[in-house]
Amino acid sequence: MSVFSRLLYSGIAGALLLASVLLMGVAISRAFTGFRTGEGALDAMLDGIGLVIIAVAVADVGKFLFEEEVIADRELRRPAEARGSLTKFMTIIIVALSLESLVLITKASREKPAEILFPALLMLVAVAALVGLGLFQKLSHRVTAAIPDEAGDHEDGAEARRPSRSAKGTPKNR
Repeated sequence: MSVFSRLLYSGIAGALLLASVLLMGVAISRAFTGFRTGEGALDAMLDGIGLVIIAVAVADVGKFLFEEEVIADRELRRPAEARGSLTKFMTIIIVALSLESLVLITKASREKPAEILFPALLMLVAVAALVGLGLFQKLSHRVTAAIPDEAGDHEDGAEARRPSRSAKGTPKNR
């Protein structure tokens, strides 16, 4: 990976982490203001929880980008690597959707029970994403199990240099 790409992804990850910290600050400020004034303290706390959930998801995405694009410094050559990265990313999104829908269900049930449809649909979307991820895992595992690892893809190439041995312990190609 080029230096420019590393710097670019580092900057993006840093911006996401900064946005996450700022969201947490806003959440704390709103919750504190709600408790100080005494009006709508529970609503302020639920809003704060929602912001914290979003902040955690944003921080996780920033961390994911930094780990995958800067630290790992690899291109996804094998399907198993791509499957693992996609699973990590989708897990972050599914957890955030689930938690946010729970907060919205709690708010809607307290304020206007008739408006619980949107949070319930959001929960269904999270469940559908989880089922989709499970289906993706199952189908892609079958495909990647059928594809052997390339000898050149090993990090140190040691397995490619190692001679194969037969059942008696002698090299096959001698």
